[in-house]
Amino acid sequence: MSGESSPRAQLVELLWQLKQNYDQSGDGSLRFIHFNTLLNDSQYRAEVIEKALSSEHPRIRELGRKLKAANRQGGLLHKTSAPSPAGNNTAPASPQHTAQHTSGNATTSPRSSTLWWLGLGTLALVGVIAAGVFLQPYIGGLLSGRQVVAGPLTGEHRWSADRTWVLDGIVYVEDGARLTIEPGTRIEGQPGSALVVTRGASLHAAGSADTPIVFTSGQPEGTRAPGDWGGVVLLGSAPVNQADAQIEGVPATDTRGAFGGDDADGSCGVLEYARIEFAGFEVYANNELNGLTLGGCGSGTIVRHVQVHRSLDDGVEMFGGTADLRHVLITGAGDDSLDWDWGWRGRVQFLIAQQHPNSGDNAFEADNNGGQHDAEPMSEPVMYNVTLVSPRSHTRHHRAMTLREGTGGHFHNLFMHGFSGEAVDIKDAVTVGNLDNGRLSFEALAINDIGGRGISFFEDESGDADDDGGLDEAAYFRDTVGARFGVDPQFSRDVSSTVNPDFAPGGTSGLRDGAVAPPQGEFWDESALYIGAIRPGAARDWTDGWTDFPLN
Repeated sequence: MSGESSPRAQLVELLWQLKQNYDQSGDGSLRFIHFNTLLNDSQYRAEVIEKALSSEHPRIRELGRKLKAANRQGGLLHKTSAPSPAGNNTAPASPQHTAQHTSGNATTSPRSSTLWWLGLGTLALVGVIAAGVFLQPYIGGLLSGRQVVAGPLTGEHRWSADRTWVLDGIVYVEDGARLTIEPGTRIEGQPGSALVVTRGASLHAAGSADTPIVFTSGQPEGTRAPGDWGGVVLLGSAPVNQADAQIEGVPATDTRGAFGGDDADGSCGVLEYARIEFAGFEVYANNELNGLTLGGCGSGTIVRHVQVHRSLDDGVEMFGGTADLRHVLITGAGDDSLDWDWGWRGRVQFLIAQQHPNSGDNAFEADNNGGQHDAEPMSEPVMYNVTLVSPRSHTRHHRAMTLREGTGGHFHNLFMHGFSGEAVDIKDAVTVGNLDNGRLSFEALAINDIGGRGISFFEDESGDADDDGGLDEAAYFRDTVGARFGVDPQFSRDVSSTVNPDFAPGGTSGLRDGAVAPPQGEFWDESALYIGAIRPGAARDWTDGWTDFPLN
């Protein structure tokens, strides 16, 4: 045995060293290196190597130079060893132990035979030890009630509540596969991991109020943080207005990230009574995973009683499709609470978005299509009974709603409270035009404690700040929409609390009045004749029992 590793093995080892050095150095040029993507995506690998060459850390630059010389195209995982040359299936004899020859016939000496068997035994022992080292986390995990899950899932799978399931890398539920998660099950994500339910696959994760399903960080409690893992991604075949749609967070070369089609009624599965915590990381520049991402999911998808808590990027992002949301709570998102693009046309009832004091951007950031603002199908969700709250922090510029890039939408019985920036910011000509053509509308809005001193509500956009063709948003919402300003919700506790919020308004609050009736139909609760997501004066509400608000 030569003791030398293959060029491929050397490259993998160098990449692992590079990741470790980045993780330990605090180099800010790359927030996180996703190792599986590094091995599988040659473009991403080349980008990381180029960044390493310009790092301020000498060891990282040295590894960058070595990798620059050793790098190769293509993926480095799931490779098989090269076959032996034809007619040669035996290992070459070493110079020290050549066979003895007599009378032209080859015979093996006893000493050589003994050494050969000793060598074979040694190799076997080394293999056993190596296998033990490699499998130790898996074997040890099983013995401790933890089961590691890695790689693609095909066929039928059931994750039971009698153990903790640990995601190692991006776990794909492949086309045609079905993953069932039992009530009360805990799933922990390791750094760089995520659960991606691909187009044609299905997730059935139905917890209960008493036994919710929890997706959370694999780090010890007390040390958990936003971005510890990647979150949950559901992909389907419903219409989107973006050609060749590929979900963020999955390498562009991986077809498992594709979504969209013509099945508006299709289903990505069921996610009910579930919490998603400390998720969302940047794979590379402008390519992020969120807490919960739905791409091209149809109206048959069930997302109800779901909390997304302390995601590093958006809490929930909708990329097209027709999926509905009901009883959804988004708390402490690092960017936007709810973000939509590419023609999302779902329904929403009972949604709360709470921005934390020192993180986040908009409660809603709404787009149609950045490249073609009037692309069809146009983003046009229909919403009833929504509460958007923020602590009016002066360290972050929070808006309740930013509507841009041609989005439509219909917003009813909506309450906005406490934002430091403004209530609603409408941008660009197509979005403003949707106010006139009826594809963007507002009805029964209540607004409180927003902007400077809590009474400005909207920002001046005259001159260079004009991004909406001169629309006077303050006048529009006051005179055309008839929004009510300064409506005191009479919260019994601090609604902006990060650890113990109470979103229920007081029983004599003005939010009892002025609501419009939700539509008739199986999806809608027609009795919700109040403004906001929770009935004023409710002793108990739909957030009780299954939600939680850990800081770390």
